[in-house]
Amino acid sequence: MDKDLLRLVIIGLGLVVVFGFLTVAYIKNKPSRSRHLFNKGDRGLGSIDDSLVINTEHDAFDIVPIDVVDQPSDEWGDERNENENIGAPAFIQLSVVASSEQGFNGFSLQKEFEVLGLIYTDLQIFQSISPKNEVRFSIACLVEPGVFPIDEMAEFFCPGVVFFMQPDEVDDPVHCFDQLVASINHIAHVLDGEVRDADHGLSSSQSIQAIRRTLG
Repeated sequence: MDKDLLRLVIIGLGLVVVFGFLTVAYIKNKPSRSRHLFNKGDRGLGSIDDSLVINTEHDAFDIVPIDVVDQPSDEWGDERNENENIGAPAFIQLSVVASSEQGFNGFSLQKEFEVLGLIYTDLQIFQSISPKNEVRFSIACLVEPGVFPIDEMAEFFCPGVVFFMQPDEVDDPVHCFDQLVASINHIAHVLDGEVRDADHGLSSSQSIQAIRRTLG
């Protein structure tokens, strides 16, 4: 990828993430009005004669919703159906957000990045480089401009880091994605962070597997 283009991508990611955090904070602080729409004793659509209410609690026959009769027992069944016709995304992004308000310390991040074999490149970000000099995935700071000040890492703090890759740019996208996930889980576990998806929501093993299935 062109270095200037990658810098623009990193800056864009920073702006998108900051806007996302502001949106999430606004939504969380917005008072919920829906809980007050009905009082505990309200019947909603008026008083209903109790004799007309059908009680199926002790029926001799079970009522099974039609739409669940043929559902597969496999826990990944639904997600496979949803993603079976979806091609690999052009860009994959996952983040680790620090649990503490102070954020991640730069020196601590650098130490764990080196444990994972990640390299600090001339783009001022960390990258996973294959023996063929192929960029498997990259890691940038969540805030603009997304770079890490390598000479000031001990004093540097950031709210989180973003991992991203381009499946079309690597020979084995599934393997690269597995390495990305392993690295992101390591950072989240060791430095106490939360893994989030591209929409800034908490990521789950199900959503990770859904992305992986589109790659192979």
